[in-house]
Amino acid sequence: MESYLEYRRRIKNEGKPVKEKKVRKIKPFSDKRAAINREYYKLTKPLWQGKECEIKAQGCQRYATGMHHKRGKATTERLLNTNEMVPACTHCNLIWVEENSKAAELLGFKLPRNGK
Repeated sequence: MESYLEYRRRIKNEGKPVKEKKVRKIKPFSDKRAAINREYYKLTKPLWQGKECEIKAQGCQRYATGMHHKRGKATTERLLNTNEMVPACTHCNLIWVEENSKAAELLGFKLPRNGK
């Protein structure tokens, strides 16, 4: 029979056998948000698919690849509000509007989020 000291030295030198952990994938969205995203996709795809970009900034890719939300999409109501959406290409929507905030506001492509 080995002593406690010998047991600890053996564990330190050899290491304990590793227990197999079950790998679980983390959901990218909650079930509620996934349902909202499905509704959003059904609602917006006909609004932008096959249409031209309405922002038409320098570097525009010409054809819309999604919707630009003028007031953002922080809440479900704003996400699904088609009155404040504009078909836009990826460049205009994600790059130009964010980098040229003042110009986007003057042209009406960016509205204040607090409603003023």
